[in-house]
Amino acid sequence: MAFPWILESNFELGTNAEWTSSSDTGSKMDFPHFSTLSRYAGLPAPFRGAYVCRVQMGDTNDHTLISTSMTIADTATAYTRFYFYLGKDVVATADDTMNIFELQGTANAVENAIGLRFTASSGLIEIGVGKTAPTVFGPGLTLGRWYCVELTSVIQTGGTGTGTLFIDGTQVAQVTTLTNTAVLRGVLGTQDTLSTTTGTVLYDQFIFDDARIYAISQRWSLSPLLTKSCHVFVGPGRINAARLMAGAATDCVLSIFDTDNGVVLDASKCVLELKNTANSQMVASVNDSPIIVQRGCYVQLSGTNPRAHLDIKPMGAFGGDGSIRTYGSKRTPQPIAA
Repeated sequence: MAFPWILESNFELGTNAEWTSSSDTGSKMDFPHFSTLSRYAGLPAPFRGAYVCRVQMGDTNDHTLISTSMTIADTATAYTRFYFYLGKDVVATADDTMNIFELQGTANAVENAIGLRFTASSGLIEIGVGKTAPTVFGPGLTLGRWYCVELTSVIQTGGTGTGTLFIDGTQVAQVTTLTNTAVLRGVLGTQDTLSTTTGTVLYDQFIFDDARIYAISQRWSLSPLLTKSCHVFVGPGRINAARLMAGAATDCVLSIFDTDNGVVLDASKCVLELKNTANSQMVASVNDSPIIVQRGCYVQLSGTNPRAHLDIKPMGAFGGDGSIRTYGSKRTPQPIAA
């Protein structure tokens, strides 16, 4: 297992900062804050944190993020996990098959892919796996819920490669006897869509590694183990303890900001800073008061091999358990934007 991961992307700065490049002709992809999502009926809170990657389908262009960190040599195995959401506005008026994730080799040839199949007459949307496009399909997906999507890719040039698809931890489809070459990059987003397939899809909590990642055990954890900068809750809450963990290098710094917005790291809103060479932990006790956060807790991790642990206590009517559902419910829903 890589430490922390070969690639981890939670979109928590409202950008595609962790990715090598992107393709978004027509500008259908963005990275909205939870307050933007909560304006529209039928869209959820991010799976975790305050930002997601969103694609508003409705044309034939590719809307993708590309990373050259996702490499798999011949005879090697790698694992991909991300959370995926189909908005309640998703509809296809013609049968359509599209890719939502690809592993690509030389000259961008697709070596393993996850995709969706839309059947217009029934409204059925199935998820599947294949070499260049999905050919073996699992269950139909329900609009308006998050799914944990995992792909195990065994790369073999001799025709014994496999791609195994898991949904919410259960194997649902597999392709075998793949003759695939070494993977040089990964591509996340919508590709090969018809303009008659419309609606909103969301991606969150993407990880690629050389060991299986599995699903997140608790969506809004009160005891999060962090390997990346992120929001641990939005709204008021209390932090009883924060510490840099074993494995983090001496240059690691943990900073906590009392703000919902991860882009604006305002020094005046910094409420705690821990350094691995000095004070590496804060524990509330007789001599140490807990940290009270009113607007939201954004944790910035920097340095080599960042790894930190927090102990959170809910506080107030809207809680501090990482959930932003209450904030969304306070807003007046509007129709989903076209």
